[in-house]
Amino acid sequence: MAACKECKKFFPQEDQPAKGDCVRRQMDPRQAFYTAKPVSADNNAASCSEFQKK
Repeated sequence: MAACKECKKFFPQEDQPAKGDCVRRQMDPRQAFYTAKPVSADNNAASCSEFQKK
C-alpha cells in the first residue's frame, strides 16, 4: 500500500512531520503555477493519479 509520505510531491511540515502538503505543478495556456493541499503522511495514495514514488 502506497502512502502520501512515499510520494515525491509530499513535503512534510517541520513542526509536525505526520502532516504535510501535496504540491502539484499546474499549467494553463498562459503560465505554470503550483498548488498545495494539506494531507496526512499516512494517507492511502493507491487511488491518487498523481502519485510518484520518491
